[in-house]
Amino acid sequence: MSSERDLRLKESDYDFAILHPALRRLFGASDLYNYGYWRSADGGRITTLAEAAARLVQLHVETDQGRGNTRRLLDVGCGLGACTGLFAAAYPEAEITGINYSARQIAHAERHHAGPRITFRQMDATALNFPDQSIDCIHAVEAAMHFHPRRRFFEEARRVLVPGGRLILTDVLARRPTTFIPAANSEASISEYARTLVETDLQPLEITDILDDTAAPFAKVMHANAMHAYGRAIEEDVSGYLLVLAVNGSATSNVS
Repeated sequence: MSSERDLRLKESDYDFAILHPALRRLFGASDLYNYGYWRSADGGRITTLAEAAARLVQLHVETDQGRGNTRRLLDVGCGLGACTGLFAAAYPEAEITGINYSARQIAHAERHHAGPRITFRQMDATALNFPDQSIDCIHAVEAAMHFHPRRRFFEEARRVLVPGGRLILTDVLARRPTTFIPAANSEASISEYARTLVETDLQPLEITDILDDTAAPFAKVMHANAMHAYGRAIEEDVSGYLLVLAVNGSATSNVS
């Protein structure tokens, strides 16, 4: 049986996954990398991975009702930088920082997606190098399941968020530890996930399982493109796909 040490991937492992030629072909020129949200704003079905991946970022934006008051925003686990650019378009008054622990991915992001309000920094999500109460909003698009541990990222998010600041995530629940999801991130249900947030002094306002519109159709795309091992791994290991809104401070929660 693999030990927890064995399940911790190197920076190059994540680079291999996000830059794999077959996946880059499916995502096209978008520079995005996520399972996608396969339901359009009007409730219809999306048919391409690149469109679904961008729609997932749009869903993050729609979840944030406070975006008009945002001046500092973090995109944690920013990948190749495309998500960060989409957030900058959605938050026109905000300074946006994308962070990632991969030097290669940050270099790509700086070349292709940096701008007057967009910067990128190589950084560990569990050790955020920002002052206390300096950030209005944090987005983490399909990334926190990789952070080792996720709980420490929550603690850091609470520290750097202003009072009332928002943490918005799409995140994966797994049936068992995998090479990409360590055993430390063992929350198996919405209630367990909400409890971890509360224990780190974050107040969950909404947590919704959107598996049927994210990981499930993505697995079908993998099978349709002869990437059967990847498709089977998602079907066998992913038990939930959560859309999460939490705040730093007390508020009314819709989480049961």
